[in-house]
Amino acid sequence: MNSRDKQAEKTKNAILEVAAKDFLSQGYQATSTRKIANELHITQPNMYHYYKNKKVLYMKAIEYAVGGFSEGLLSVYKENKDQPFEDLILTISTYMIENFRINYFMMRHDMETIFTDEDRKDISKNWDSGYYKVMFNIFQSHKSELRSDLAIPVQVGTFLTMLLPYIEYNDAKRKRNIANLNTMVKIFIHGIQEK
Repeated sequence: MNSRDKQAEKTKNAILEVAAKDFLSQGYQATSTRKIANELHITQPNMYHYYKNKKVLYMKAIEYAVGGFSEGLLSVYKENKDQPFEDLILTISTYMIENFRINYFMMRHDMETIFTDEDRKDISKNWDSGYYKVMFNIFQSHKSELRSDLAIPVQVGTFLTMLLPYIEYNDAKRKRNIANLNTMVKIFIHGIQEK
């Protein structure tokens, strides 16, 4: 790769990094591509040379953010996979809350109101190949300890549905959510009924 190609790659990644931060915290509508370009000290046409429009930039920025997050998550999983199920779920969930900065409900709203079914499939594919795969591996490797009348994908989906509100962009909220995470994991695993 020559120096021009290296600079182009560096610029593309810088655009994705800033775009991901803005899109994941503010949402699609509130994020200005002009602001992204200004923050990077490049022109909007230069940015559109790499990503042809705002929609493409959004999808590539999400892919970029999820890809980087997924690599870290997989690494944490590999380092801790011998922990007991409850401890491992807590470790992985804590990592997710600490490291995946996102306004999830804003992103869901954006996906439902702005993107086509085909776009949503592409975005979902990125999510599924990332954090869902790690969670599925955890549940699958501990399936002898889990209820056999509920399929693993159902268990994973239910857990992630419970976890998603804990994943926030705001630092103070994330710290509070980590402090309360142990209770949520216990309720998920052991239920709330007296035995």
